[in-house]
Amino acid sequence: MKVSEADLLKSGFSNADLLKIKTNTQSYGGSLAEAIQDLANRFILASSVVLCCLAIWGLLIIFGSDESVFAGSIGLLCGIAVVVFIQPPIFAYKSWRYRRLITNSELSQ
Repeated sequence: MKVSEADLLKSGFSNADLLKIKTNTQSYGGSLAEAIQDLANRFILASSVVLCCLAIWGLLIIFGSDESVFAGSIGLLCGIAVVVFIQPPIFAYKSWRYRRLITNSELSQ
């Protein structure tokens, strides 16, 4: 996947966003394309975890007692908070959106 700063700016990244990502790649190694790919994968993973938590919560509401619904809701909210806290959701979403647009444009050519 070819990644250029101009394309990233067109797809919704700001200059500050790009600066943060480039600083991270300079500090820890890697390229801009690898960082975008990793962030997009993190978005998919975080979305999957949140959806699973919501599905479990729905099952708790349907089949659980009042105590288990209350305790499970608190636990699941804590789990969702951890998932959102450990990865930058805005960067991850923008990266996923950019990768999806690039993949779709490559397929149409």
